[in-house]
Amino acid sequence: MKKRLFICAAAVLAAAALLYLYLTPEGEGAGIPCPFYAVTGLYCSGCGASRALRSILHFDFYRALRYNAVFTVLFPFLGAYFCALGVSYIRFGKDRVSAKIPGFAVWSAVVLALVYGVLRNIPAFSFLAPTLI
Repeated sequence: MKKRLFICAAAVLAAAALLYLYLTPEGEGAGIPCPFYAVTGLYCSGCGASRALRSILHFDFYRALRYNAVFTVLFPFLGAYFCALGVSYIRFGKDRVSAKIPGFAVWSAVVLALVYGVLRNIPAFSFLAPTLI
């Protein structure tokens, strides 16, 4: 019972966070600056992800791709995974999802994110850097 209550509370908090992000003005994300960018001046793989999520919530997929292409492409898969994980915990009380995901898929996503993080800081690939608008 405690797990179900925790999952429901997490779902309510996630919905509230998405509503907050939906209501933020265009070009703004969650308002949390990237510590990696603040220290190094380089974009990480996640820079622009909250602005991309805001654009996804408004069905503006072009702008979402401009903010963070990798996040925009991986978001449906991550969303489906976390929804299935929540359902699994509610129905069975344990994770019955993660073991079914092939390791190749997980490592491919990790490598894609790392390569993307490097490429977006190279001048020849500056189109991958997050836009301001």
